[in-house]
Amino acid sequence: MMGTHSRRDFLALTGAVLAGAATAFGQAPPAGRKLYAYVGSYTSGRFGEGGGGGLTGFTVDMAKGALTQIYKSPAEFDSLNGGGMCISPDARFLYCLHEGATTLAPPAPGAAAGGRQAGPGGAGGGRGGLGPNGSGGSVLAFAINRMDGSLTYLNSVPSMGFAPVFAVVDRTGTRVIVANHGAIQQAVQIERRNGVPVIVNPTDDGTVAMFPVKADGSLEPASDVSVYDRKPLDQPGPGAAAHGMAFDSTGRWLIVSEVGLDALYVYPFDASSRTFGARKKFPTPPGRAPRHVSFHPTQPYFYITNERMNLTSAFRFDSRTGEVTALNTQPSIPETFTARSSQADVRVRPDGKFVYVNNRGHDSLAAYSINEATGNITLVEVAPGLGGTREFDFDPSGNFLFAANNSTSQVVTFASDRATGKLTPTGATAQVNRPAVIKFVML
Repeated sequence: MMGTHSRRDFLALTGAVLAGAATAFGQAPPAGRKLYAYVGSYTSGRFGEGGGGGLTGFTVDMAKGALTQIYKSPAEFDSLNGGGMCISPDARFLYCLHEGATTLAPPAPGAAAGGRQAGPGGAGGGRGGLGPNGSGGSVLAFAINRMDGSLTYLNSVPSMGFAPVFAVVDRTGTRVIVANHGAIQQAVQIERRNGVPVIVNPTDDGTVAMFPVKADGSLEPASDVSVYDRKPLDQPGPGAAAHGMAFDSTGRWLIVSEVGLDALYVYPFDASSRTFGARKKFPTPPGRAPRHVSFHPTQPYFYITNERMNLTSAFRFDSRTGEVTALNTQPSIPETFTARSSQADVRVRPDGKFVYVNNRGHDSLAAYSINEATGNITLVEVAPGLGGTREFDFDPSGNFLFAANNSTSQVVTFASDRATGKLTPTGATAQVNRPAVIKFVML
């Protein structure tokens, strides 16, 4: 049964949850090490126009789930429309996407991207600018200072598509993969049909691009680009659009969701290769729009959000063959809610017992228990999201879920109950301009 609670009910439980969180579920970081969080922000414009974006760094109090700001990228990066991010396995490098229609031209490589100050600071090579219209987004590489968590800009490369929305790095740290949404901008194209010139409107391509990583963490230009199937020009509506991605537990397969024409793509992956293997396509039910992907940490299952239907779907994955088998699908909002709502992010809790999704419009976070024998999911509750969550993530212990609430410009912390999976806001919030994505690293 779906459970819904008011904001007042949730806040009333805050004290009780905090009293037991640290001892029942949490673990302190190893001696001498700190947990850091990095948040990417959207700019004031939809696709990178105007200032206000960039990156913000925090230390994380693992007893309370509280964030303390220690870093903010300087004004040179205010045009960085930070909608996607990943961190190298060795915690040395951070890769952030500029989700835009035009490439970002930041300061010269090697310029410090801010220090430990809460406000803008650090050296730079002039305010970052935008490239020519239609040049697509960018992928930016930063080195992480292991002493204080600050970032140093390394370089930027074109993302090879419009609106890059998701980035992952393979387990060797030698390849960064980027999903370019595409299928948004339209162009006027003239064709002759039966001898008569007519206007057709093709959309930009949805693509998946591979970027080799140099020894210093900087990125080479794309070594391979996989272009999604194009929609026939005589069919109305946008075309194929790449969105979420995840490696399976072996690291030998990459799953990519296709939110425009309803499909999942499976790519064999070899970290020593500069090209993608031949992909397999698995259609999903029409109209669902599979968006984000999250794998179970130990079992052969993965879970996706369906953007247009507020449904969460479970799948089995065969790591020997790359085959995908649908399991079950469950709703994420009450049947009584009839206003517009769409799913966005999905995360399996680090212990593999629960999976969570967020609902935009309904402004909620849905929790499901996972049957580890079958992979099927069962709805546990639908909890208030408290601010229009775009993406969210767990700290490595699974104690806390941190929601990047774009509409209220806050990162909100929720305690996750070890036994039930239910969420309760801790009361800890961090003010961040239009947060879009959050990632964690132990230094």
